[in-house]
Amino acid sequence: MSKKSAGSSEKAKAKAVEPSRSTVALTVRKGLFQPSMLWWLASALLVVVFLPYLPWLIPDLRGLPQYQIGWDRVQVTPPPPGVPTVIVDEVRATAKLPERLPLLEQGLAARLAAAFAAHPWVANVERVEVERQRHITIALTYRRPAALVESRGGYYPVDAEGVLLPPGDFNSDAAAKLPVVQNIKTLPQGPAGEGWGDLTVVCAARLAAALVPEGDIERHWNRLGLSALIAPTPKVADPAAEDLSFEILTRGGSIVTWGRAPGADSLEPSVEEKLARLSQVVQNQGSLDGPGGPYRIDIRHEVISLQSLSDRRYR
Repeated sequence: MSKKSAGSSEKAKAKAVEPSRSTVALTVRKGLFQPSMLWWLASALLVVVFLPYLPWLIPDLRGLPQYQIGWDRVQVTPPPPGVPTVIVDEVRATAKLPERLPLLEQGLAARLAAAFAAHPWVANVERVEVERQRHITIALTYRRPAALVESRGGYYPVDAEGVLLPPGDFNSDAAAKLPVVQNIKTLPQGPAGEGWGDLTVVCAARLAAALVPEGDIERHWNRLGLSALIAPTPKVADPAAEDLSFEILTRGGSIVTWGRAPGADSLEPSVEEKLARLSQVVQNQGSLDGPGGPYRIDIRHEVISLQSLSDRRYR
């Protein structure tokens, strides 16, 4: 057999094996019109048509009692001493939160976090957890009062960062447990929950918090017979923290040259070292004011300077 006739024979076999286009189309139509395939096509069509309407077709379960909880099922971090215990009630009233919380509400945790973060006593919302056991946990960090700032408008409570706290939450007993900061020339620049807007107040508040750690006014402040923090009058319009040097007035009229606020100058002795030097004066003399006082006491150096204020040069 010649090569030509052999090639013609192979092509004929290929044509005999390859199905015609009409045969393929017929096979596809038969497959598409099978009952099972028609069912799947109809289901897909229904999904495409009715998918936009599903939110309206599915019943809203948020309003059902079994998907709501009362505030007795909400656990909030208990406030420490010195912080009002009515914060939850105030948050509910201000944010207009319902008496029963819908657990299925989209964004419920974010809504609760925003409501509590807006309260002036709340420094930070750590987390809000909506748990499956029909329970909500809200972890909060509270601001703690550090000082009372005496200004021309009266007395203003602030925390350790100089954030204004609600003055109405302080009675005379609460105010008596805070150091007083004197010689502040400015007024708060915003409402409670916002910073004072004056670096001198911020530094004074940090110093007050160091002298009354965790609100314990007896540990250092009362034991040493301290009366008030005296803020410096800034020499420039926009001072830096290292430009501000504080004094402390004692109950007997002595003046302690303290120096800069904590963290403002690493070259000065630490708070602990300065307190130890004041304790040494008390141990040697019985108090910071006598005998022979009142004094100007400079504790910024290793050798304590003690000068009588009866000398005109130190008045």
